[in-house]
Amino acid sequence: MVKNMVFEDFYGDFFNQRKALEDPNNKVAISRQEYKRLKDIATNYEILAKKLDQAQAEKTALHKELNDLKDDGRRLKELKEKTDKYLNSLVRTQADFENYKKSVQRDKEHYDTILKEKIVKKLINHYEDLLRALKILEVNNSDESIQKGFKMIISNFEKILEEEGVKPMNCKGEKFDPYKHDAILVEENNDLPENTILEEIDKGYYLNNKVLKPARVKVSKIKDVI
Repeated sequence: MVKNMVFEDFYGDFFNQRKALEDPNNKVAISRQEYKRLKDIATNYEILAKKLDQAQAEKTALHKELNDLKDDGRRLKELKEKTDKYLNSLVRTQADFENYKKSVQRDKEHYDTILKEKIVKKLINHYEDLLRALKILEVNNSDESIQKGFKMIISNFEKILEEEGVKPMNCKGEKFDPYKHDAILVEENNDLPENTILEEIDKGYYLNNKVLKPARVKVSKIKDVI
């Protein structure tokens, strides 16, 4: 037969509500097997209670971490929006700067072209003055050494002009082109198509294949037949 034993009221201890045991009415007699079962239950309860407390603490920590992640997510979104805004602003600024550089470069090239045209036109005027002077010397049968000196100067001018991209027009026999020629004289001629250039009065010039100075010319005109 299983012996009985006397112990304190287990249920009072189970719910942490211990009472004084002086009253003999609070004492009960149970078997050792029942005592062991109740003791195991109490032990398991304490273990489960600790795990519950730990789980509650972990739950609180997870909630805090989740809230922090939400805040971080909002901050990350704000930071991304600001970054995109600054990046777009930078891209626009770079594009504006590139356009500005191109505009400045175009203006510089335009200014350089105008300046070069002015200088080259002055050189051409001096060159033509030398040509006219040489013709006068040739007509007057001036000293050959003087004529030779003029020819050397003229040759040097021609080299300079060629190096700068200047090329003279050869208009005689061409059809009149108002973009390249100025018609200052008209001569009736039924042997050639109308508006054929008969003579270059003043030579024209190109600068890098662009008309620098139009040629002044005499053009043909078909005589009216009555």
